[in-house]
Amino acid sequence: MNKSHIYRRFLTFLTFSVLIPLLCLSCASNEPAAIDPEKAVYRLSPVTRSAEKPSQGVYYCIFVRSFADSDGDGIGDFRGLTEKLDYLNDGNDSTTDDLGVTGIWLMPMFPSQSYHGYNVDDYYAVNPDYGTMADFEYFLKEADSRGISVIIDMTCNHSSVYTDWFISSRDPDSPYRDWYRWANEDDAGYNLKQKIWGHNVWNKDPKTGTYYAGLFENGMPDFNLANPEVRAEFKKIVSFWMDKGVSGFRFDAAGHVFNSAKLKAGESSQEQAVGWWKEICGYIAAENPDAYNVGEVWEPASTRAVYTAGLKSTFHFDLGTAIVDTIRAEDGGKNNLANMLYGDYQLYAKQNAEYIDAPFLTNHDQNRISGMLKGDFTKLKLAASLYILAEGVPFMYYGEEIGLMGAKPDEQIRTPMLWNAPGKDALQTTWIDSKYNKKTVPVAAQRKDEDSLLQYYKRLIRVKTAHSALYEGRLTPVWTGEPELISWVMESDAERAFVIHNVSSEAMTAALPAEAGAEDLQLVFATYSDTSVSADGYITVSPYGSAVLAASR
Repeated sequence: MNKSHIYRRFLTFLTFSVLIPLLCLSCASNEPAAIDPEKAVYRLSPVTRSAEKPSQGVYYCIFVRSFADSDGDGIGDFRGLTEKLDYLNDGNDSTTDDLGVTGIWLMPMFPSQSYHGYNVDDYYAVNPDYGTMADFEYFLKEADSRGISVIIDMTCNHSSVYTDWFISSRDPDSPYRDWYRWANEDDAGYNLKQKIWGHNVWNKDPKTGTYYAGLFENGMPDFNLANPEVRAEFKKIVSFWMDKGVSGFRFDAAGHVFNSAKLKAGESSQEQAVGWWKEICGYIAAENPDAYNVGEVWEPASTRAVYTAGLKSTFHFDLGTAIVDTIRAEDGGKNNLANMLYGDYQLYAKQNAEYIDAPFLTNHDQNRISGMLKGDFTKLKLAASLYILAEGVPFMYYGEEIGLMGAKPDEQIRTPMLWNAPGKDALQTTWIDSKYNKKTVPVAAQRKDEDSLLQYYKRLIRVKTAHSALYEGRLTPVWTGEPELISWVMESDAERAFVIHNVSSEAMTAALPAEAGAEDLQLVFATYSDTSVSADGYITVSPYGSAVLAASR
């Protein structure tokens, strides 16, 4: 958090502590609600949130094109996003209108020929569909004033074919030739006929007859990150955006920057990749010690762990699938999910003791979670609890909190956010029709229903960001012995929390495990009001419900 934000919070404190008592008593009904932790146990209520660093709290992934449209062209933009910031976090702990997220991950917002933006034309500009650089800078300023950190998507693996760099590199004598991976048919060590995901890795350039690597497609030529000039350029790029106020980066395709398919036979892949991530993340940390970076390494935990040595934080792929499978089975086995998490964390810790996990349910490349659980809000609440109350920095995908539906192809996973009934929200985007969301309940309606999925997400995010054990603690599995219950302990320097989930359709009662330190734990959160803790140390958890008990250390 920068000094300007701390100063604004100080002014806010002065306003409430000095000026408000001077107002007439008739204005009392307009005062912010008092913060009472006991009220927040069973219902949405204000809490004091203490997660403030970019590497703490809860992030919200936004596809700008689909979020909020300020100029009526059907495409989301920075001004629309700025107008919706109070929906995400209004900066006031005494309100409950906002979702409460502490961070935003913006999917690509650079100029691009594609709708998704992952093939970047210019790394020093913003997509004109989304507005101007001034619009983006104003958005960053307004986000910061609310305590929201912003990280942006960064593609170091590839660019578009329209960058000046690539266009120049097509000339064998160009100083940019070695910025990309080029090869001739007779070059030893390369397999120019190699395929990945059903297409060719190496693409013949019709202009020169030579081949360039494009791991994802021929319109996305791969950078040669072994070239010191390319590495230096990306340091300039991240500095440029940090100077604008960005708090870090989500590195796209982080596991592929030295993919063996584009290397010479025998050339190291992971070793070079980890070396690059250590270098760029170290550079970012030197400029801003509080910066938060997270990498996309869509691989098993053992491979993600290797990359954690350089990236520190990676997305927890496979967790969403494990959560869905557990909920569908209504059986947690022998605390299987908690044990899986702990095992993965142990792998990370061996590579980097300061690792930060980034759990999520689904992202912009996967079918949406709501469809997987058939739109059942009860089960969607449980799924949300299972990942948000785990270790690390959880990442929500926009619309997840209202049960937005979506399935492949990708465009149908990235459809417009639903704010209100058709025609009732001027900021509604319309760039594509969503065939899966004809019956999805929009934000406006869910705000009026205290039992809605949206209101539950607000509660979850508040408990996550109010308790240090939850937002910076480490997880240890602690089981009750009941297969329907999944549980763990989270511990930070200041606090201990016991988290328990009932994955079955029946209420479950179990003794609080001695390892949880049950003697001084207090119930601070429960999905449903019939969850309770008895004086003799037993907890009853509602069907598909979750609970958190916490105590200071």
